[in-house]
Amino acid sequence: MSSQTDSGPPNAAQVQDLSVTAVQANPRNPRLVFPEEELDRLAESIHQEGILVPIVVYPEDDGKYTLIDGERRFRCALRLGLESVPALITDRKGDIENLVSMFNIHQMREPWRDMPTAIALRELEDAMKADGAATPSDRALADRTGLSQERVKRLRYAVQLPDEYQHYIQEGTIPLNWFWELHRNVIQPLANKRPKLHEEFGEDAVRSAFVAKRLGGTITDTVSLRDVRPIINYAGKDAEASDSDDSVLDDTLRRLLQDPDLTIATAYEDTVQIMVEADKLDRSTENMIKGFDRLFARATGNEERAMVMGIAERFAQQLKRVIAENAGGE
Repeated sequence: MSSQTDSGPPNAAQVQDLSVTAVQANPRNPRLVFPEEELDRLAESIHQEGILVPIVVYPEDDGKYTLIDGERRFRCALRLGLESVPALITDRKGDIENLVSMFNIHQMREPWRDMPTAIALRELEDAMKADGAATPSDRALADRTGLSQERVKRLRYAVQLPDEYQHYIQEGTIPLNWFWELHRNVIQPLANKRPKLHEEFGEDAVRSAFVAKRLGGTITDTVSLRDVRPIINYAGKDAEASDSDDSVLDDTLRRLLQDPDLTIATAYEDTVQIMVEADKLDRSTENMIKGFDRLFARATGNEERAMVMGIAERFAQQLKRVIAENAGGE
């Protein structure tokens, strides 16, 4: 049974029963989709228990009331043929205040999905600019909505994507996080480290190539996109070391964009995996040596020093064995 506890209990003295014919949906409600199965569960709950949490509305000049919160409950009331609904009536506010109120209500209980939230955020940004403010920063929008700055960045990026990709996000075909990881680990690094390649293909073509791989099953997860960044980074280092605009790794990057069947894992393993893991091992080894130094410095007696020394000697012996077994190997 669907819970109706959508927000904190309102002040009972402010709650009135309104005719359902007097209530109208809010055209700015960012909730774009109302899944039938969710409405069915909520309608069953309302049928058995009534509407436990009042809707929130503000009055219009024509005697109607516009929803701020509770459109699902309102839709279920219409579906069940209810004559009235309990409503908390608030003062009518400006566009900015209404949007902020809707954000705050939903952040306290069930957050909107990515695309509805992104669209609402854009509307809030437009309303703030229309009110004479400069383009708000990520921090300003985060402060007004209760969202994190990182989420604000992602949502602002989402509304810049082509409509087709926004549709994929809305329908759940490809999540927003995937597009964001593609932006951070492929598109931006390519523009910064390999601008010649970025210009050769163009941002739209790069994104389209990876989306096609995702839809075709060549890329099946989000995390794998992070393995493209080191290929780009090492290509930049290679070109810089050779004082050239080109790198042998550019061919791998071109293949990733042009060959729909080339997986990120294959491209990564065939090129930079050993270098990446060697770099990590180098940093780990340095941290381990520092760790031994700290332990020896903190050891206060012979017993403690002997314990640390034993660990260091066993480590040294194992390392010597590995070196001996691989010395001179091809």
